[in-house]
Amino acid sequence: MKKRIDGLKRRMEEKGFDVALLMYPRDVYYYAGTAQPCNLLVTLKEEPILFARRAWDFVQEEATLEDIRPGGSLKEIKKILHSFGVKGGVIGMEEDVLPARLYSKTAEFFEDFRCENISPLIMDQRMIKDLEEIELVKKSAGLFSHIHEVILNNLRPGITEVELATLIWVANRREGHEGLTAHRRWDGYLPGDGIVASGDNMWKISGYAMTVTGVGKSKALPWGSSDRVIQKGDLVMVDIAPSYQGYHGDIARTYVVGQADDRQKEVFGSLLKIMESVLSHIRAGIPVKELYHLAVKIAEEEGYGDYLQGYGSQKGEYIGHGLGLEVDEPPVVGPHADMLLQENMVLAIEPKIIIPQWGAVDLEDTLLVTKEGCEIFSPIDKQLFEV
Repeated sequence: MKKRIDGLKRRMEEKGFDVALLMYPRDVYYYAGTAQPCNLLVTLKEEPILFARRAWDFVQEEATLEDIRPGGSLKEIKKILHSFGVKGGVIGMEEDVLPARLYSKTAEFFEDFRCENISPLIMDQRMIKDLEEIELVKKSAGLFSHIHEVILNNLRPGITEVELATLIWVANRREGHEGLTAHRRWDGYLPGDGIVASGDNMWKISGYAMTVTGVGKSKALPWGSSDRVIQKGDLVMVDIAPSYQGYHGDIARTYVVGQADDRQKEVFGSLLKIMESVLSHIRAGIPVKELYHLAVKIAEEEGYGDYLQGYGSQKGEYIGHGLGLEVDEPPVVGPHADMLLQENMVLAIEPKIIIPQWGAVDLEDTLLVTKEGCEIFSPIDKQLFEV
């Protein structure tokens, strides 16, 4: 963890931050090794201090930092900063995820500081994975092999989407999925069993920047599996982001109940061309946006440009995203991504063709960016599985 703290300090100094006060559990876990309720205080010169707001026994056992203390009130933190000679400057907080009341209270209390958003620095650092993180993502992605087996053994006419999702959930949890799909977005959440969508539900798009979503059990959570009864000839898509020891994979595959018809084979064949073209183009140093533009180019050549990632006003401008402690990490693989691919980025690449009144086909792989290409972590072949 010292290397991660040192990396944060370096970024803080470069961007003019004097102090970081981190409270968000995902970030605290990244730097301190525990997701218990804690405040993490980082200054440029002193060793970091982890304050356990609750669960002191757990924090003592789990945390990887040397200076761990119970408490962590704002008054206590200010007193410590003054003892360090830090009585003003810029204090970094996670503006994108902290409750507004907590943020405003902290900003008012540290009246001699200027509060600024430190989340971009954190997410920039978290974007590049170390070896331990890579292995955890790989194990998480590997859980899809169990999911795939459940699908092959249970997908049949008469089963409902939610019944299939429940069987997937049980197998996934048994093999190590923690049951949580963590999102950075305050308005982004999914059922822990992911998305199972079939038939007419394949082309019904719910939510912002979503593509194949399913319709869910109710309007209170209109994503994921529903009570729809799966029928012979249906296309069925399963998209799950299991978490293993905090880290996510993200994989999707498309199935057909019975034998695929000619159009299903044709559309899937075009999707496979898009996917393989994008994957073959990935390597460190390539502009991220090139992957999106390449996918659009191939989709147009195949005659499905109007249906890549949705249709009409429901098209999503992306074909992938970063993965790690959260399932929606940077970079967004889209037309506005002004950065280069870097070695040890972990991405989910997810092109899909969605045709209204017909259905959809979907592929998603979790992968590691390398100097010369990419390493695919998904354990299942890319094909239209006939069940």
